[in-house]
Amino acid sequence: MLKNKINPDDFDDWKCIYETSIESEANLVHGFLQDQGLTCQVLSKKDSAYTVNFGDLSVIFVYVPERDVKKAEKALKEWKDGTIDYEGKGEPDDSDD
Repeated sequence: MLKNKINPDDFDDWKCIYETSIESEANLVHGFLQDQGLTCQVLSKKDSAYTVNFGDLSVIFVYVPERDVKKAEKALKEWKDGTIDYEGKGEPDDSDD
C-alpha cells in the first residue's frame, strides 16, 4: 500500500521523541511535556478514512525542538519510571496536610 515508510525526523530543528497510534496517548505525552515547561507539537498521520490503529496509516508523532530533546527524554523516562521530581520536592506527598 505505502511504498515508503513515514520518517518522523523530516523537520528542521525538531526531533520526534515519541511515537504511538493512540491519539489519547499522544495527547497525554504532549500535555505532560508542556507541564514540564517544554515546547512540543503533535503530528498525526492518522488517515481518517480508515479505522486502523496500526501501521503507517495511524502513526502519531510527538516532536520537541532539538535543543530540548535531552530534557524531554529525561522527563519521559522519569514519568515512565515514576520518579518525577515535582518542583524539586522528590516524590509527591500523599498526606492530607
